[in-house]
Amino acid sequence: MIFYLGHIVEGVIDEKTRLMRNKSKQWKYGYDASIDVVIISKDGTLGEIYEMYGGLKVGLPEKPQHKEIINFKKTALNQKWERETPPEGLNSETQFDDKYEDYIQDQFEKREKGVWIYLNGLPVYIPGTYWFFLTWYREEDEYPQLRIIQNELMIFWEACKADDRSYGIIYVKNRRFGWSALCNNEKLEIGSRSENKLLGMISKKGNDAKKLFKRLVTAFKRLPPFFQPEIDGQSTPKTELVFSEQSKKRKSGEKLTEGEGLDTTISWANTEGNAFDGDKMFRLSADECAKWPKDVPFSQWWTVAKTCMRLGSRIVGKAMCGSTVNAMKKGGAEFKKIWDLSDISERNENNQTKSGLYQLFIDAAFCIEGFFDQYGFSIVEDPEKPVLNEFGKYVSIGAARYLKNELDSLKDDPEAYNEQLRQFPRNVREAFRDEANDCDFNLMKIMEQMDYNENEDDPETHIETGNLTWKGGIQDTEVIWNPDPKGRFWIAAGCHPPAEFRNKKEKRMINGVLAWAPLAGHIGSVGIDPYNRSKTVDGRGSKGSAHLKTKYHTYALPKLAYIVEYIDRPKTVELFFEDMIMLSHYYSIPFLAELSNEKFLSTVLERGYRHFSLNNPFKRWDELSHTEKKYGGIPPQDSKIGDQQFYAIESYIEEHVGIAREGSNRPVGTCGFMPFNRTLEQWKDVDTSTPGGRTKYDAFISSSLAALANQKREIKAAQTEKIENPFETYDNKGQISKAS
Repeated sequence: MIFYLGHIVEGVIDEKTRLMRNKSKQWKYGYDASIDVVIISKDGTLGEIYEMYGGLKVGLPEKPQHKEIINFKKTALNQKWERETPPEGLNSETQFDDKYEDYIQDQFEKREKGVWIYLNGLPVYIPGTYWFFLTWYREEDEYPQLRIIQNELMIFWEACKADDRSYGIIYVKNRRFGWSALCNNEKLEIGSRSENKLLGMISKKGNDAKKLFKRLVTAFKRLPPFFQPEIDGQSTPKTELVFSEQSKKRKSGEKLTEGEGLDTTISWANTEGNAFDGDKMFRLSADECAKWPKDVPFSQWWTVAKTCMRLGSRIVGKAMCGSTVNAMKKGGAEFKKIWDLSDISERNENNQTKSGLYQLFIDAAFCIEGFFDQYGFSIVEDPEKPVLNEFGKYVSIGAARYLKNELDSLKDDPEAYNEQLRQFPRNVREAFRDEANDCDFNLMKIMEQMDYNENEDDPETHIETGNLTWKGGIQDTEVIWNPDPKGRFWIAAGCHPPAEFRNKKEKRMINGVLAWAPLAGHIGSVGIDPYNRSKTVDGRGSKGSAHLKTKYHTYALPKLAYIVEYIDRPKTVELFFEDMIMLSHYYSIPFLAELSNEKFLSTVLERGYRHFSLNNPFKRWDELSHTEKKYGGIPPQDSKIGDQQFYAIESYIEEHVGIAREGSNRPVGTCGFMPFNRTLEQWKDVDTSTPGGRTKYDAFISSSLAALANQKREIKAAQTEKIENPFETYDNKGQISKAS
């Protein structure tokens, strides 16, 4: 029944037990911990169980008998959604007549429990809130059309409401999907039948929230009289809609007694950090929350808003947070912080996600206008023969090809290409793409590589993770590779050191120093960014970082490639130092490290590995400082070196990352070899133009140092100008001087 956002899971509960409890209507709406399923059924039954986005298991009501399903009398071809027409003559004055009683009662029941309907021969469950939207929510001339993907979104939302572990949903929107109208519908539907509740809305600007509220009021005024409670104040309120009398069928002339009024309010707020602070919110919609202004960071606002929806440990309100994603510097980053904390599979000890919300993403190909068939199903792939869409026109291609064609037409315009992907994303990474002009490097190539890495049949086969240890725990002997899914070292599959160099070293006398030296410096270099501080300038914990980049002569290893990535913070800095020594020892390859932490290079020196530490590649030996001669390494915060780091990564991205558009480095159309998305992410985000914009990106520092270490430079000695002697010189040997 769920076609796009989930699949049936079997064996969750014994079938005999399920049927027995169905017979006595014992299944309760809400989260059932005994079977780890969120039950959205409100009739006491449990039918199919679906695993939806993020692994959330949702239990639907039992499918009713054939004759109880809408459209059962029609042939499959004619089984479409049709809004039920109200009985003739039903209005505010006649609504209490007995002849309308059954119809109105039926409408209330459908609003509460939802309906089952056949669509082109397939039984589909529509939850009550979405049925209310399709049947009675109208902002403009027409009522909404049924969309199966919208229905599945609303099933997911129903699960968020039913689950007492959830504060609601955080949804990455697609353009023109109707999310804002669905949020308004939720507030109208639940607000018009709930007592003493507060419901609010906020958007990227106060004026946007005001417009949303105006749309809600319009839809409210168009509700049928039996669903429309009386309100306090103006007939067209500007700031808040206050329901004073219940929306239920009463006999003509029946009066409410004291305490029976609703006293429920729907209002909007300006986009401020303390909006709704202190209020006990029952429903709260945060629209376009990935586009909020810098002075109202969504991540900080949510921390406050979350407290407004709980009493002690009990969650009493639900939030609908949704947005298309702005550039990271324009609100997207703050939204992403909460998105990343909303993974359903990662829960805290209270069995909640770290944010309390449940994340949901929907592929844009399911949501494009013009690519829905007559029954509300998405036309994603190319149909075998033309299909009638929702506008009565035949379409011969699917939404997937349509989106691809749009992208292909923009490939020569990186900024437009990037924006198209952000507005109509097919995966989460595309949704969170940054603006092309906000990236110091070629963003299109970086994103192409990241997408390629993620879309491989089995991405895990391209990277090995593990740790390095000394054999028998004896330092400076033999390094052993230990596979571990949570290991600190990430090595490209099959890229361990060749046997003839692995763990090999020799004593050499260089510049008067006798120390161990590597044997495979011709294969590549390691770049290292040690850490010596607990926090970076942006408040996060600094990590140690290292990359191994190969040169041309690499034996069986890929040439000119990054084959090792290390971005971690072991429990002690000494463990990090040991990891770096083991890495170079394992590959018998030298490293170039930042001199930001002399303690690391001091350890290297004391352990006898001085010749593993490369010198500053921009200086001759006689130009090195005393510290540089003693330890090796390269000074941080040097503008000249910083420029060279930028150029090294820029060149590498242009030549070896993303899809090849000319054949100088690899065949046209093939994707580069750079399997480390964590590093690509930092290349995307690094800001080389501002103070501190480089140093907080550990992977950028170490990867660029590895590239610099591999570059061959000719550093010429300083030239001295020869001064001509203006006076003639003489040879005074012998008794007579002679001009020389």
